[in-house]
Amino acid sequence: MTDNSKVFVYPKDVSAFGFDWGRLSLTVAPEVNGAKRFSGGVVDLPSGKGHTRHNHPGAEEIIFVISGSGEQMV
Repeated sequence: MTDNSKVFVYPKDVSAFGFDWGRLSLTVAPEVNGAKRFSGGVVDLPSGKGHTRHNHPGAEEIIFVISGSGEQMV
């Protein structure tokens, strides 16, 4: 059962997905806090790493760099 009271969830409080390019912690998703039309998370990328080009049809994205710099194709 999903706990809808968890509106704000920290990356340390959820299971992270590990990839060869970094880690993804979903902090907003149906299984995390009952979100129905939105998902979000925190991605940790080591220097020089990144994922292959892909898209999310019908979805909007917000990219916020906390430290360092990077390139993103829009």
